[in-house]
Amino acid sequence: MTPKFIKTSVRKSENLGEKLEKKRASLGYEIKDVERSIRIRAKHIEYIEAGEWEKLPPDVYVRGFLRSYATFLRLNPDKVILLYLKEKGLKSNVARATTVKETEPKKKKDKKPKVIITPKLIAIFSAILIGLSVLLYIGWQVSILAAPPKLEVATPSDNLKVTEDSVIIEGVTDSGANVYINNVPIGVSPEGGFKENVSLKEGVNLIKISAKNRLDKETEVTRTIVAELAEIANNEKSTPDTLSMEIEVGPDSSALYITADGKVVSGKDSVMLPGSTQKVNATKSIIVRASSPKNVRIILNGKDLGTLGTGEKEIEKEFTQESI
Repeated sequence: MTPKFIKTSVRKSENLGEKLEKKRASLGYEIKDVERSIRIRAKHIEYIEAGEWEKLPPDVYVRGFLRSYATFLRLNPDKVILLYLKEKGLKSNVARATTVKETEPKKKKDKKPKVIITPKLIAIFSAILIGLSVLLYIGWQVSILAAPPKLEVATPSDNLKVTEDSVIIEGVTDSGANVYINNVPIGVSPEGGFKENVSLKEGVNLIKISAKNRLDKETEVTRTIVAELAEIANNEKSTPDTLSMEIEVGPDSSALYITADGKVVSGKDSVMLPGSTQKVNATKSIIVRASSPKNVRIILNGKDLGTLGTGEKEIEKEFTQESI
């Protein structure tokens, strides 16, 4: 026996807008009639009956419209507003779910890739770090060279009065800098320390101490020394076998190294200022070495032999009885 199927139709549930439209039609009103009676614009009534809530003004106004419209249609306003809230909430949830679903792939697409640390990446970062360190070190060295060197003169103090014919210049500068006393270069230790004996003339002596680095940046310190030298009586009688030398320095300074009969008279490369003199006696020979020969005049046994040389190049000469 073949079973018989009975066709039935599922009744579609009406939404709020359709119910309001159906009620209005049953009462025989047109939308314009509603507009004139409750003073709600016709297009707003059309949006309400179509369920197009998103096209209506804010929620507080929609509730007012529904309350007035329900009263006009002889319906319970509170039930109508409740149906509106349920319908709008359901519609909002559906819209929200759809929006989330559409945006999920975009979020995955925008996700940043993870950084994987590999030996190659470590090597690249290490090379960059070393390069930056080298650049910083070079910059630090250049900044040191670009600045004038430090120069500290420990002795003598400025405006000093002495009764000796020489004074010790001692101080410290930057490592690698050159030091000059009245433009005469002097020795400097690897750490920057220096110590030099400077011969003085009678009266005021102006001593200029300067330090220069490899970029010729210079720092200068001056010292004024007043020498009050007592006259020394020379009771020695000159004999034909005696060498009596007087050394005069000027118009510029010069470093001198003097020996008499093999004994050191003036310390190694002692600096003599312009106007200063040095007397040396010997029996066999006197050796004079000068850094600036043209500024050193030799008078031997009263005879002016002129300057030690004509240039700035260092010269060393020996004087004996044959030199007279």
